[in-house]
Amino acid sequence: MKLNISSFSIILVAGLTLLMFLLWSLSLKVLVDRQNLQNSASYRQDLLGQVRQLQQKQRLWLQSQYFLLNTLAESPGEGRNFQSFLWEYYQRNPNIWAVNLIEFDAHGNPLSRSGKQGCLQPGQMQRDNFDDYLVPGITSCRIDGMALLEITGPVVIEGSARVLLVSMDYFDFLNDFSDLSGRRLQPAVESERGIQYYEYGLDNDGGAQVIIPLGDSASVFAELHLSLQPMSFWQLFERQFVMVLAILIAAAIGVLLLLHLNVIRPLLELAERMRLAANSLQQASAKRRAEVKPGLRVMRDYFDVLQKMAKRDPVTGLHNRLIFEDRLLQAICEGKRSGRRYALVMIDLRGLDEFALQRGHYIVDVLLRQVADGLRESLRESDHVARFERNLFALLLEVQQRDQLNTLIEKIYLSVVKPYQVFGRVIELSALFGVAIYPEHAIEADDLYQNASSALVRAESSEWPIQFFRDADASTDTSGFSMIQSLRRAIENDELKLVYQPVVDLETYQTVYLEALLRWKDPEKHEMPIDSTIRLAEQNHLIKPLSNWIIESACRFVSEFQHKDVAVGINLSMIDLHDRRLPERIETYSQRHQVKPAQIVIEITEGQIMQDPDEVVEVLAHLGTMGMSLSIDDFGTGQASLTYLKQLPVEKLKIDQSFVRDMATNPDDQLIVRATIELAHTLDLKVVAEGVETLAACDLLAEMNCDHVQGYYISRPLEAEQVAAWFETSVKPDLARKGR
Repeated sequence: MKLNISSFSIILVAGLTLLMFLLWSLSLKVLVDRQNLQNSASYRQDLLGQVRQLQQKQRLWLQSQYFLLNTLAESPGEGRNFQSFLWEYYQRNPNIWAVNLIEFDAHGNPLSRSGKQGCLQPGQMQRDNFDDYLVPGITSCRIDGMALLEITGPVVIEGSARVLLVSMDYFDFLNDFSDLSGRRLQPAVESERGIQYYEYGLDNDGGAQVIIPLGDSASVFAELHLSLQPMSFWQLFERQFVMVLAILIAAAIGVLLLLHLNVIRPLLELAERMRLAANSLQQASAKRRAEVKPGLRVMRDYFDVLQKMAKRDPVTGLHNRLIFEDRLLQAICEGKRSGRRYALVMIDLRGLDEFALQRGHYIVDVLLRQVADGLRESLRESDHVARFERNLFALLLEVQQRDQLNTLIEKIYLSVVKPYQVFGRVIELSALFGVAIYPEHAIEADDLYQNASSALVRAESSEWPIQFFRDADASTDTSGFSMIQSLRRAIENDELKLVYQPVVDLETYQTVYLEALLRWKDPEKHEMPIDSTIRLAEQNHLIKPLSNWIIESACRFVSEFQHKDVAVGINLSMIDLHDRRLPERIETYSQRHQVKPAQIVIEITEGQIMQDPDEVVEVLAHLGTMGMSLSIDDFGTGQASLTYLKQLPVEKLKIDQSFVRDMATNPDDQLIVRATIELAHTLDLKVVAEGVETLAACDLLAEMNCDHVQGYYISRPLEAEQVAAWFETSVKPDLARKGR
């Protein structure tokens, strides 16, 4: 049996109404019980107050009788008259149990004039027991099933001390209680709690009653069982039933009306629209559509279908732009938290409009599904792909290493531009790729989209179909996949070499160290100069394997060279300086070739320090503690802070050749060089002037007390096999002036 929305709403409201009625009944029962409990406690307190007030009144009356008898007993010569008075007194006050006047003989034994026993027992009637009595005291007791209220006090008759005892019925006040409250009491059987007094008409076996104990703190002599008229649940229920039921029915009708106007009717209209949309997607028959009713379970099925429609591209089955943008935002949030890097790749398929005009849109849809299948197969599990528009796709790739990203993008590119078989026809596609990387190119989703789109636009006018985003100020292209692959092959096939340019001491003309410079072995085979190749490697994160090759080659040269104290200077990239494992890498190669740390000079530019000074200072400080010498290269062209220079174990400053080359004819350059030398000496640093190409420059530097020089005037870069010949003869001043 299917339950539609209207029936469900009626049943729901009816159930809620019944539930509210039951809750009202339960609350009424709780209210009655609580009210009865409160009434019982209040009623008991009132009755207990009345009883105590009557008991207090009875005590006062007994005291008045005591003082009256005390006055008669102390009258001299009135013994016989006192006894006569007692007889008449008993007749007038039947509630008085006994009046006893105790005398004492010479031995202190009591002599009582009354034969009735009171609360004071014979063993207690000794003179010594009454010596401390100053004022009368009231006590109570039970004797032979009778409760007595007794007052005892001292009297003096004819000069001798005596004791007056007056006893009365303890329950005499109950007569006044019955008269005041209108309750008729009857004594029942005696129990451990004393005599049980019940109200006439009260059920002794239970029922609503109030029990009041009678007695003192020592013992209870009796209990009063009085009736209580509780509030009746059914009486209150009958009085309120009609009104509550009418309110609940009116509220239920009002809720149903509001639900119908604001929920049910709009929901039925929405369900009909969802049914039509879902059935059109599922290609349902007219018969099946007629069977569908807007029930809640069916609406959930409709919602699942529509949710898939909202998330998926109907042609390829890939995620649409809405879901992809959400994934991109999540990836950026994760990247900000964990430091992960991601690449946004925009893919533009070329020629789809022509295919649609020539062969029809259905063929294009089949082709798009094949392209989507190829993209799925070429991606990793952590990557995402979506179709934005007819010919525009987007990829979100997690970037671990830049060279791996380049390889992955090349793989994806080849999976897209391959030939396709569509209905027996071979169709070839061309595609353009635009790539932007988070966080290098942008840290927000919109900026990343804009930069990837900008790279895609550049790909349209470029010979290379894959373009990375490039800033307007960038001087080199960051795509160049063929050159990057060429550089990788050059490292693997040993197509590179190191040449060495000496750095000479101006005072001793001895070689201080050799600066290692990277060169192609065969420059004719490579269209791009080595400097551009290095910058390209830096931009595409291929500098690490290149730096490793340079470090190992330099260490191998030092190890194989005959002069054991020779030192080699190595230029490091900015990416290397941000690698906290750089000291470990250098130590590995130096130990492998048995090279001392002092034989390695690390050369860095001051601009590299200022890009991220804290991290660079930490890495360089570690290298300094290992015993390596540090040299600041191209000093004067960047913005080095003296604070960081003081923190680093720097030994040398290298003045950039742009200031040295023309210093013989340019007074400004002379001033800059002189100031730099004085500053370095103030910081206790050695100064190396590079770009020394003339004798005049060399003489000026000597006059300025420059420590070391380097340049074509001293020596051009030497091949590895030429270095030994360089060390065979010392550089003399006269030889240097002849243009060695």
